Amino acid sequence: MPSALRSLSRPWFVLPILALCAAMAVLGWWIGHRAADEEVTARPALWRVFQGDREAYLFGTIHAVPQGERWLSPVITRAISHSDVLILEVIGLEGERRTRATFERLGRTPDLPPIAARLKNDADTRLLAELERRHPAELRNLDRYDSWAAALLVNAAASSGLSLSTENAGEAVFSHMFGAAGKPIEGLETIAGQLGLFDTLSKGDQNLLLTQAVREAGDAPRLYSLLHDAWAKGDLITLERQFLAPLTSTPMLKQILVDARNRRWSLLIDRRLRTQSAVPFIAVGAGHLVGAQSVQARLAAMGWRIERVQ
Repeated sequence: MPSALRSLSRPWFVLPILALCAAMAVLGWWIGHRAADEEVTARPALWRVFQGDREAYLFGTIHAVPQGERWLSPVITRAISHSDVLILEVIGLEGERRTRATFERLGRTPDLPPIAARLKNDADTRLLAELERRHPAELRNLDRYDSWAAALLVNAAASSGLSLSTENAGEAVFSHMFGAAGKPIEGLETIAGQLGLFDTLSKGDQNLLLTQAVREAGDAPRLYSLLHDAWAKGDLITLERQFLAPLTSTPMLKQILVDARNRRWSLLIDRRLRTQSAVPFIAVGAGHLVGAQSVQARLAAMGWRIERVQ
């Protein structure tokens, strides 16, 4: 096994969930329903960003949670009521879920080699064949997709039996609350821009994503549990280990999918706070709020005070 693959102590299943989970939400891969309010059982991390009379809130999301989980604490609810605008990674997902137009446009290329030829060895090919046997509808015509798109489809199929809900996760819950209050909702990126990040990866990096997705598909329940439990506890050390540590051996992936986006988002947030008085509630994937190059670390370097409030 190549050293770049062998050194990945956590699989690429984590990458789509944390780095580009909105891309997964584009496809509507998990369906669920919010239940009635009950006792809070999870307390994910929330920060306040402030300087003088300007402030914002930063919340780290995972884009699907167990059915019925209660994470909307009084602290988060107060922050929402104090905020004037919701800012997500991307908006407009409902239309994309219905048509998958952007995913299909960016994720297909004519005359691609078969998926089996893009995998590392015969063992990986056999693993994929077993996945296709168990998920014939989700993985039909996989050869027509670029390797990054095929990797996301494999991840989605592997996760389809986990009884998770996007409707009870941060983006949907916050959108409902802000929409019901008549407050605006904006996005840091477009759907095309977000999915297009994958399309900029080299063929080698795309095939790495695909190979790791295939190899780790059978371990999806355990991997999601590790990720979710760290998020639910606000355990930033474990989240960093789950999300950022595996990327150290593939610096180009880390640069494109994490660092460059954190830098771009921080600049956008800084400019907005300095030019507008409205208080934004900003919800992005939790993987962007851990580590030395996190969004809040970059904002602190720009002179903003950062206070963890949950």
